[in-house]
Amino acid sequence: MLLLCIFLYCGNNITFRILKTSILHFFPSIKLHHIILLSENPNHHVYTLDFTPINQTNITTLVKLLFGQNVDAEVRLRYIKTDHYGKNWITTDYNAIDNTIDNTIDDTFVKEWDSMNKLNEKMSKQLTKNTYKNINNKQVQNIIKSSFAWHQYMNLYCHNCQHFSKYMYTIYLLSSKNE
Repeated sequence: MLLLCIFLYCGNNITFRILKTSILHFFPSIKLHHIILLSENPNHHVYTLDFTPINQTNITTLVKLLFGQNVDAEVRLRYIKTDHYGKNWITTDYNAIDNTIDNTIDDTFVKEWDSMNKLNEKMSKQLTKNTYKNINNKQVQNIIKSSFAWHQYMNLYCHNCQHFSKYMYTIYLLSSKNE
């Protein structure tokens, strides 16, 4: 499987990585939330995608999620310059994501990403639209465009960020076959 993943990476000029982060800030060691990192030049910049509930800190939203109910959600797209992270901070070994990257770099990246997401729903959606409009690479743009077809509701048990990351990984693999 590892050989297959490396082969797919070599045939594709886009890097793909899933970064696991905490769901709740007061339980930082429980890393169940997935952030997708995409880039044609990961040592310079990266696009992040994630799928998250709207009003995620609202107690009503949290209770609904825990009881398996659907809540409104959004796909968030962000752009982060990575020049200051150094080389090779993004891995190509999809089976070893948790073990190969320096946790300090990941933590710094997550803090930067998290600071970009302290927005209300309207501002968040506008930032996603603006970021998408500024993508120059057609392959990255097509992969990200596919994320917008994902249903805009979240269910903690059957339609969550981990399901979204699996969906996007499939889209990524299909895009590499088409290149």
